[in-house]
Amino acid sequence: MNPVYLIPVFTTVFSLLWPTLSLASAEYNPKISLILDGRYSDYSENPEDYSLPGFQSGAEAGLAAAGFSVGHSEIILSANIDHYFSGQATFAIGEHEGETEVGIEEAFIQTTALGHGAVIKFGRYFSSFGYLNEHHEHSWDFADAPLMYRALFGNTLRDDGLQLNYVLPSDMFIELSVELLSGNAFPAAGNEDGGIGASTLSLTLGDDIGDSHAWQLGVSRWQANNINGRTSAAHDHGGIAEIPSFDGESKIEAIDVVYKWAPQGSTRERAFKLQMEYFQRSELGYISMVGSEPLESSSYDGKQKGGYAQAIYQFMPRWRTGVRFDRLEADNQGDDEDTLDEAGLLTAGYKPERRSIMLEWLPSEFSRLRLQFNHDQSSAAVTDKQIFMQYTFSLGAHGAHSF
Repeated sequence: MNPVYLIPVFTTVFSLLWPTLSLASAEYNPKISLILDGRYSDYSENPEDYSLPGFQSGAEAGLAAAGFSVGHSEIILSANIDHYFSGQATFAIGEHEGETEVGIEEAFIQTTALGHGAVIKFGRYFSSFGYLNEHHEHSWDFADAPLMYRALFGNTLRDDGLQLNYVLPSDMFIELSVELLSGNAFPAAGNEDGGIGASTLSLTLGDDIGDSHAWQLGVSRWQANNINGRTSAAHDHGGIAEIPSFDGESKIEAIDVVYKWAPQGSTRERAFKLQMEYFQRSELGYISMVGSEPLESSSYDGKQKGGYAQAIYQFMPRWRTGVRFDRLEADNQGDDEDTLDEAGLLTAGYKPERRSIMLEWLPSEFSRLRLQFNHDQSSAAVTDKQIFMQYTFSLGAHGAHSF
């Protein structure tokens, strides 16, 4: 047979297989999305003077720059690697002290075929500790993190490590999560010995109540036993920059509760969400003021607690409003109160508070415009009136957010 006559046969077979081949190829091609986030920020007080008394906070715990800024934008790449693994990398673009910075926010691999409700994740990722922590900033209900997240984690807790999630086979949602972390990221931030420097253990329960209601309850614990040289922002004493440094052990326990309502489960017209988290941290070790001559140090027995409660109401299609209340408390002790005072760890009984209200318009699931006002009393005898006008736009493929 003349091979020329086989061309129509090959063409027909290829045209029938092409959709399948295209889908298979697309499954393993990276999905790319870009989150554009920006804002205008206005403060009645100088944002460079902001502090949270009683807490040794991370480098990112400060306020956004006044005026217009890029905010926290993200480039996300994700894809299935093969039949057993998928991967995701998130690159964050933001401004810090007037300079644009690009960093690796997440870079992890996770299993897809273990079955039996088990998933293993390894790499750099947001910890499963608490409720809000696993949610990226662009999915938050407010323009800024709750005060306790800012105080404990510098807004978010992420680290390099290994995570095992297991969903039990039951009618109720029950998930166990265990993480073994490097401990090199704040609030451990100083595991010089390598290996496992921190760990978390979480339990999450959830269920539906009829067709219109759903709830979730979580308890979590984070612990690091060998912290070496965890530092926070420098303190200026007589023109000399002194940096508080912590050596010792730390543990954080948390509980979170989330309730959601939507008529027949549809959020098209109206919806309501109530969200609360409570944290307590205990630390034992030593505080030193690096840069002081002679070196100032003190034993340190730190006790801190606090949390937030917020309610979000979608009162009509594409319009939401919300309120939030934050409160913190610290009771830190040591054998040298002057050193603790210079480190910003003494509060004289003051308890930081903040009240927030926001209104947002969502033209589509890919765009959002938000107006927010904070009545911030984080520092004693200071009331900072903060206004944020924020935009968030999503370009490209983007997966659904968790509960």
